[in-house]
Amino acid sequence: MEMIRVLLADDHDLLLESLALLLSQIEQVAIVGTVSDGKQALQFLEQYEVDIVLADLNMPVLNGLGLVSEIRQHHPKVRVILLTMVEEAAQIREAIQIGVDGYLLKKSNRVEVERAIRAVAEGQTYFSVAITRQLAQLPNEKSTTGHLETNQIETLTHREREILVLIIQDLTNQQIAEQLFISPLTVETHRRNLFRKLNVSSALGLMRYALRNGIAIS
Repeated sequence: MEMIRVLLADDHDLLLESLALLLSQIEQVAIVGTVSDGKQALQFLEQYEVDIVLADLNMPVLNGLGLVSEIRQHHPKVRVILLTMVEEAAQIREAIQIGVDGYLLKKSNRVEVERAIRAVAEGQTYFSVAITRQLAQLPNEKSTTGHLETNQIETLTHREREILVLIIQDLTNQQIAEQLFISPLTVETHRRNLFRKLNVSSALGLMRYALRNGIAIS
């Protein structure tokens, strides 16, 4: 496996040092640079190859949300994991909507950070369990995306809607199968059908879809 090149972005030197020490203990992860704000991160990306940016949510000059937006627009192949001290549900929702790949609490241990980096490097998404719980407490919002997505929702069967809600609650196929008294293989079939019908390719895509259309996630 190739080295995963990580750029660290945080305005607190002590946290940067702690993150660098933590990542140095993870095999096949290389820290290619450290910066103190989002603007510096963008400048770094213009000059060097980076796979993942691990960034603080609340940085000066350009914060984590602004950084995600810029990276999605100008460096779409670069993945972004945001770090935060607090579980702000509204900010989490915004980060998901603009395309963040992962979201971790700063209190996350080495095992969780490694799990997140490897998942994101493989094209998956990763959210701390506490983050997912915060999303489940958000009130629903009305859809503003017009009739296209409304029509997509109407194509879903009752079972597909059930499984959609459980997927965005971060349940595994096995857990969903046990809850609905069906086989994991059947759950996987429904999952693939959801991806196809809603034109998404991941559980994060389903979560974004649910947020846009006011589908309950609690």
